[in-house]
Formats: sequence, C-alpha cells, structure tokens
Amino acid sequence: WYQRRVRDALVKFVYVISEKSLKSIITLTASRGRGKSAALGLAIATSVAFGYSNIFVTSPSPDNLKTLFEFVLKGFDILGFTEHTDYEIIQNTVDNIKSVVIINIYRDHRQTIQYIRPDEGGKLLQAELLVIDEAGAIPLHLVRKMIGPYLVLLSSTVHGYEGTGRSLSLKLFEELRIQSTKVGGVNLTQLKLEEPIRYKEGDPVEAWLNKLLCLDASPRIVSGCPTPKECSLYFVNKDILFSYHKASESFLQRIMTLYVSSHYKNSPNDLQLLSDAPAHQLLVLLGPIDSNSNQLPEVLCVLQICFEGQINREIVVSQLQQGHRSAGDLIPWTMCQQFQDANFGEISGVRVVRIATHPDFQSMGYGKRAIDQLTQYYRGDIAVMEKKEDATLLIGLNERPPESMDYIGVSYGMTAPLLKFWKRQGFRSVYLRQTPNDITGEHTCIMIQDWEQSWLKDYHKDFSLRLLNLLGYEFRKLSPQTVLNMINTSNTKGTENGVSGSSFSDAISKYDFRRLKSYSDNLTDYHIILDLIPTITKLYFCGKLSLNLSPLQATIMISLGLQYKSIDETSLIFPELETNQILGIFKKIIKKTVGYMEDSMKADISSGLIDQPERAPLNGLVGTLQSELNKVESDFKKQQKENAEKVKEMISAEDSEFTIKSQDLGDDVNLTDNTIISVKRTIVSAPAEKSVKKKRKKGEGQEKLKKKKKKSVGA
Repeated sequence: WYQRRVRDALVKFVYVISEKSLKSIITLTASRGRGKSAALGLAIATSVAFGYSNIFVTSPSPDNLKTLFEFVLKGFDILGFTEHTDYEIIQNTVDNIKSVVIINIYRDHRQTIQYIRPDEGGKLLQAELLVIDEAGAIPLHLVRKMIGPYLVLLSSTVHGYEGTGRSLSLKLFEELRIQSTKVGGVNLTQLKLEEPIRYKEGDPVEAWLNKLLCLDASPRIVSGCPTPKECSLYFVNKDILFSYHKASESFLQRIMTLYVSSHYKNSPNDLQLLSDAPAHQLLVLLGPIDSNSNQLPEVLCVLQICFEGQINREIVVSQLQQGHRSAGDLIPWTMCQQFQDANFGEISGVRVVRIATHPDFQSMGYGKRAIDQLTQYYRGDIAVMEKKEDATLLIGLNERPPESMDYIGVSYGMTAPLLKFWKRQGFRSVYLRQTPNDITGEHTCIMIQDWEQSWLKDYHKDFSLRLLNLLGYEFRKLSPQTVLNMINTSNTKGTENGVSGSSFSDAISKYDFRRLKSYSDNLTDYHIILDLIPTITKLYFCGKLSLNLSPLQATIMISLGLQYKSIDETSLIFPELETNQILGIFKKIIKKTVGYMEDSMKADISSGLIDQPERAPLNGLVGTLQSELNKVESDFKKQQKENAEKVKEMISAEDSEFTIKSQDLGDDVNLTDNTIISVKRTIVSAPAEKSVKKKRKKGEGQEKLKKKKKKSVGA
C-alpha cells in the first residue's frame, strides 16, 4: 500500500540522487499524514547506497525527525546493513526526549548522517546532500541561507501546525521557480502527495480532527483593505468564541489561520490555553463594521495578551533566596531575578503573548495600529461608555473598563525585523537571554514600553551596560547592526559634557595617546593601537566621548572593540566594503578620537589659568570727536585741580608737624623753607652754601700745586 502511494515520489528522488547534481532541488508538499517524512528517510538510505559521505538533516526540532530516521533504518535493513557492525546511532536528550542526531556508517567508507539546527548553516561547507523537513516551520531567511551548491530535498506541510510558514514557503518556491528559468540556475523539481496514509481517502475522522483542532487553516485571499486609521481594536468574548456556534467557529478558524501563517510554533495546547486560561485575552483588529451586513469584516491582526504581576513580595523574596521561580508571570519573575528587585513583582502589567497579521497585509501598519490602540486603552486615553447589556462576540474598547496596569511588555525570539518593530512602538530592552533557543537559535528578548517610568530608565541603562560587557562572549554571534539598534535606545549614550582631558589618564595614559596620535598621522600600523579599541568603544557608548559617529562607524567599532572581531571578520559583515575601506573608516574614527582628546585637554589647560582682568568695553563715540576730546580735557583738569587742593592742605598744616628736635642744640629748631640739615647736624643757611664750595675748590687747588712741586724736585 505504501509503494503504491509514494512510489512515484521515491523514484524521482532516486533518479536525482543517482545523478549527483550540485544544483538540484526537490520540493515535496503535502497535508498531514501523507508520507513525506517516510519518503525522505528512504531517500537518505538510497543516497548512502550511492556513496554520499556528508548528509545533513534539519528541521525545527530533532523530535520531528523520528519518522524520518525510522525509515532511514528500514532502508538500511533492505540494504543489508547491521547495527554496531556497519553503522552506529548517536542519540541526544532534549527536554527529556531522546532523539537521533547522528548516524555513522562504516560499510564501505566513512559516511555520516547528522542533524543540525536551522541556524547552523555554517556547518554545510562540506555537505553533499541536505534534507530540510518541515521547511514551512523554519524562518524563510534561514532556509535561504542553507540552500547551496549541493543536492537539497525540501518538504513542507500544507495544512497543520507544522505548516506555520506556508505562505513563506510558497514565496520560496516561487523564487526557486524563477531561478530555474535562468541560465545556470537550479534544477527544480516539485512533487506533491495527496493520498493519505493514516486514513482512507475522504475519511470523516480526518475531517473531524482537522476541524476540531483547526488544522485545516489556510488564509483566504482578500481583495481590498481599509487604511490603518479606519481600523479598530476589539476584545473577543471567549465564552461566545468557544460556544460551538457556526459563526463563532468560522471566526475562530480565521484567528487560527493567522497564527498558523505567522512564524509561531503552534500546538493544540495553545488552543486549549486560549480557551481555558482566565488571564489570557484575545483582541482582533477589524476594519469598519457595516451595521447592515450579516458578516464580520476580515481579521487583519490578532493580539493575545496575558495579565501578570501582583505577586506578594514575601513570596518573591523567599523564591529568590531559594533560587527558584514559580510558573507563569514571565516578565515579573525574570525582572526580579535579573535585577534582584523584589518590588517589581508587586506591580501589574500586560504581556503581549502573540501578534499576528494577515499574510496579505503585512508591513502595512496594521500591527502598529493594534499596539497603539492597546497602549491608549491601558493608559486611560480612551473614554469608556456604558457597557452593553447583551453579550456579543466583539466588545469595543470604549465598552469595557480597562484594568489598572503599570506597563505593557513583550517577550519574543529576537530578530532584526522584530526588534525594529517593537522599538518603533516605544519599547525598551531590559533583558536578553544569553543562551539561544535550541530550536530557532534566537535569543529571548524582553522589552517594556516606555511610559516615562523612572524604574524603566534605570533597568534599561543597567541592561545596556551589561550588554556592552557581554558582547565578547555568547553575544559575539549577534549582528553588530542589531546590537547598535538595541544600544541606541539607551540614555547612557550622547552626553553633552563628555569627559574631561584630566580623566583620560584613568583609561588612556599619555603613552596610549601618543600611539593613537602616531596612528592618526599615518606613522604606525593599526596593530599598535588594537588594545585600545575596546576602551575607546566603551567610553563612546557610555557617553564619555562625543565623537558623532555615523551608524556605519559605530557598527565597525562594535565589531572590533566589543565583539573582538578581526578586520577580515568585520569585512564579512559588510560584503559591499573591501578590507582597505574598513581600515579607512577605522582611521577616520581614530582621528576623531584624537581630535576630541586634544580639544578636551586644551580646555582643561585654559580653565586652569588665572582669570584675566576684565577689559573695559569699547563703546562707540556718542557725539563728535571734538566733543569727546573736550570732555576728556575737562575731566583731566578737574582731576588735576582736586590733586592740587589736596597738596595745599598738606602744606598748610601746622609747622609743629615738621619740627625736628636736636640733642646737640638742646632746643627745638624750627625749619624754614630755606634751611638745609647736614649730616653732621650743623645748620647752615642757604646763602653761605656758595662760599663753602669756593673754599673747597681753593684748598683742592693748593694741594695739587704742592704735589707738582714735589714731583719736579725729585726729577
């Protein structure tokens, strides 16, 4: 029975495998229970028989490959392989479930069948065959990266929870069809399985199961759509939604269709959680509702939210001391653990569990419209009217009083597009898990919307500083562009005052500055300053260096200084830039750094000098030049007259002030204007001064004559 239904697909697999073409891709699509995994398992066994050495298998989870590896082993039995003699099986335990991850074959030569995660595309350098099972549940960009110069077998579920990316898979198939029409393109072969294996054709049990669990969820093609401003957000009454009414069932199918068509891991447990959990609420974004129409408009966006918080502080403290945390309340418990703040558990908040937009209307603003209205509702910006007495499926935001909430948060697997979306809605990052998800390889990120809470600013600042220090470890694999997008929301960057030159000595010594200066002047190689790049980068992102870097320059600094990547590794991040161009941009950054440091040090020196006296302001002439000169002359004469008056007052003082006592004379002698006091304290009148001088000259002349007479006598 199996050969009859899957024979054609398996024959095609064998034919392509036998050709060993490096540019062949085979796609296999079917609904649930059609034998896709079994056909792939037998195809892998066939490739081993044809001598393929490096075979890689990937899927969202190794647990999804049980059927595939089961039929690989059945194929080995047909080929006559014996376990432990011709091959060995290596299993791994994930979430307490054992799964096959590696099969090593030693029959003719060393051959390996190995499971890899979807984000481990770098391991496919030596691949000869790649098998992608449930490709619809893997993000499209990861599937694109895994396709390379080797044989690719790709399967996807059209209906069911595994087909979470059916619309994206269709996009990929369309791209592959276009490539196959080009010269030198891939050889594309598309196969489809329609007959069921688990049930007979048209079995009512299969139809009942698909309807019960909403497995047959395919997005409807919708023509025309309203603008986001015309749309409104509504609460969904879960009691009526799960009342098994015909209209309610149809509406539930629409909601689950959006979940399945988005990149979420879905299971029947999610449907049960949505119906039973009282803390979970469902909201839908609809276009204008026509009161005369009996049909509801198309669901454009679905929001699933959860109420969290209001945990007793004593319970939080007790759990933190024991190193445990209770189930539920994802954001409160994570914040309490990460920041050791037991007070956070007492406040209440809303967590966005899921947001899904219709695949035909994505990137058109409907998700933003839904978040905006949810924010206005819980911030009290929407006036609440009287509640309707009749219970209806949809409840308007103005018909339901909001619960008192302190924040709106979200937890999701971080990707660049999702980070960009939530950041645009005013959310700030407060947590990023260091270990990636085992299935998707994404790091869980928690963001909280900024309502100008003081505690959120402190949390975000602390998170940003911790992220800077962790980029050299597990976060080294993150894209520098994504890291820059997260850091740019921080208040630690872009301070106005910067750092003074005197404080550089704590981080950068005078010898370090000389090296930077030498490199900026093209005198040395960049290796001589490589040890300073982490310090400069941290100073910049902590707001202590106002360098005004462009996004490209900041990204390069993150790669070199925080993620410790080489110039060659950094150039791989920017394929459009050569290594020399990266070095040129790097040199411009160092020149900016040196220039800023020099300016800071000059400012410190000038501020340390003694303050110069203020100069009189130079005002213009009020009148003519002659009038100014006359004014200056009058002021000078006035000042001169005042000085003369002061001198006269001093001269007209009593003579007793100038009396000198002489011990030799014994009496007080009054000095007049014409008397002089000699050194011998003898008083001579002024007229006798000339006669004294004549006597001195006459005596000197007589002495000279005597000396001449003596000289002549001796001669």
